[in-house]
Amino acid sequence: LSCGTGTKFQRRSVVVIDRPLRAPTMLHRTRFILLSGLVLCLAPVALSRQHPSLAQREEGFEKRAEKEIYRSPGELKAQDEAELRQGMKYLKLIKGDPTSKEIALTFDDGPHQHWTKQLLNLLRANHVRATFFVVGKMAERYPNLIRQELADGHQLANHTYHHVNLTNIPANEVASEYRMCDEALHRITGRHMSYCRPPGGQYDHDVIQTTEKLGLRTVLWKEGQGDYAKPGDGVIQKRLMHCGHNGSIILLHDGIQQTLDVLPGMIKALRQKGYRFVTIDQMHHELATKLAQMSRSSESGRRAR
Repeated sequence: LSCGTGTKFQRRSVVVIDRPLRAPTMLHRTRFILLSGLVLCLAPVALSRQHPSLAQREEGFEKRAEKEIYRSPGELKAQDEAELRQGMKYLKLIKGDPTSKEIALTFDDGPHQHWTKQLLNLLRANHVRATFFVVGKMAERYPNLIRQELADGHQLANHTYHHVNLTNIPANEVASEYRMCDEALHRITGRHMSYCRPPGGQYDHDVIQTTEKLGLRTVLWKEGQGDYAKPGDGVIQKRLMHCGHNGSIILLHDGIQQTLDVLPGMIKALRQKGYRFVTIDQMHHELATKLAQMSRSSESGRRAR
């Protein structure tokens, strides 16, 4: 065969060799199988770019969580006051009864195989009941520690499944985070959670509305010691020794050695001041009872007039 016209192309010849078709050899079959396997292996990789796997979603959540900024008690108080000025009333608990000498110790981010065992031993030795805001994936990793927390009389609460800043993800993912954690804890304990805490105290209108639709009450804190930053025993001890107000919810973290070191002294000091330790459920129940009594008394007074 020849091709090419004009002066721009050189005349070239193509030789066609007429050979009879051969039946596929074993080598051909092997090559075909290997190529087919390669295609099957690469296909999930291509699809994963369009449909991220659970592992990829978790990695994305963890990156967001690394950017998490913890809210200070002052910031939470300011946000609460701004919400009240705008007439926004949410299912939220920041403190208990200001006339009652009770304190709720809360521990976030567990359980951890090494640290949680020590913390439970410490609380048991000091006859203190606390509330653990549990991360779902950690609960699945150490279910026996979750069961031990319940057996010791502590309260469990929902701290999302991946521990992610909820203001950085859409509402449907916020719901998924809380649902997945609740399902994990229900599989372990047979119980559903009533209280939750957004990691870092990060929440907005969309986050808390989604939380309320799930039937959860958000719990924040009155006092935080910044122990997650591991500032040193002396700093934490100084902060803890100056904490303690009627109805305080104190934020601490499961998994911090410095917290374990200073906690016994803090418990002793607060007891000497006359405080007793309660769970979040106990604190909320007593506050609700007090408010109901005040409301009835106020209504009776109006009727008497």
